[in-house]
Amino acid sequence: MSRRELELSHEWGSHALRDIDTGDRVDPTALPLPDSLVERLVDWAARWDLTFDLERPDHRNVDDWVVNQLGKDGAHLWKAVMTVLPPTHYQVVYRHEDVLYREPSELPPQWW
Repeated sequence: MSRRELELSHEWGSHALRDIDTGDRVDPTALPLPDSLVERLVDWAARWDLTFDLERPDHRNVDDWVVNQLGKDGAHLWKAVMTVLPPTHYQVVYRHEDVLYREPSELPPQWW
């Protein structure tokens, strides 16, 4: 059995996880994740959604430091998801803005 490849990232109005093979967003309740982690993923996606200006989607409603904090929070969630999902069945990567992280060691030091 091959590993399921997931990406933790933000897409406006969607779940925080995406199946890399199909491109479909994945409801975190469909994965073997504890309710507390599912809630954190949902909250993180909702916080990201608040950064967008619906009238001007290419414009953010927040300062850069807020986006950086969301990136850091996403990195912590990513590490939590990787801890819970068995690596024999799942490979999880993290995308913040245009940067793809495959290993936690690739994260900016200030996000630790």
